[in-house]
Amino acid sequence: MISTVKNEFKYNFKDFTHAHYCEILSLVRQKFIPISYNDEPTRKNSIYWRHDVDFSLDESLNLARFEKKFDISATYFLLPHCEFYSIFEKKSTNIIKEIISLGHKIGLHFDTHFYGITHEKELADKLIQEKRILDKMFDTTIQAFSFHNTTPFTMSCQNWEYGGLVNTYASFFQEQTSYCSDSNGYWRHKRLWEFLNKEHNKPLQILTHPGWWTAEISSPKQKIERIVENRAKETNEMYQAVLKLYGRENIDW
Repeated sequence: MISTVKNEFKYNFKDFTHAHYCEILSLVRQKFIPISYNDEPTRKNSIYWRHDVDFSLDESLNLARFEKKFDISATYFLLPHCEFYSIFEKKSTNIIKEIISLGHKIGLHFDTHFYGITHEKELADKLIQEKRILDKMFDTTIQAFSFHNTTPFTMSCQNWEYGGLVNTYASFFQEQTSYCSDSNGYWRHKRLWEFLNKEHNKPLQILTHPGWWTAEISSPKQKIERIVENRAKETNEMYQAVLKLYGRENIDW
């Protein structure tokens, strides 16, 4: 029988709103102890609160502000080779600096695909290279990295650290923590609210991607389209502003 359940309900679109995110944060404050990647998980209710920033720095800042209100510190993993934003743009650097000022850490979201890396021995040099860029740009010390678009190869890289950075896919995190992720804008295995309400006998690692969490209910496809359209609009407006500043014309047919 063909299912007639709409995707809005099948994939729980209502979960991915700012309002529900704040409900989740309230629950986390009641039940867990947020820790960073350089901390030892001394209790089973320790929780690593992690964001891989694949799409939206604007939504990252929204989540960072919500977390501040609940006294929760998260780690935001930035993707230097991202095609949806650039850490080198003025607006982006200002957002990242504000996220840090709110008491959060930044990490490195590392793309092995960009370099064509296929062996563990190739990781350290490129990780160190990108870490130095982030350290210098944001006057901080990057302590951890996460792989972007994981593959069987990257999942097999299970050392605790590479290039002096804690590996969020190390064997410890794969085997000794419970994990929940919102990859691709839906729960592939379990809903976060239900996951957090279960009893766990080991620390948790929670991965979210800020671009999926918005003020209004919408589909993952709509969210990506909005991010792309807004970036194009802002780029066009920036160009128009530069022309106006220098007294230039925008010549058309």
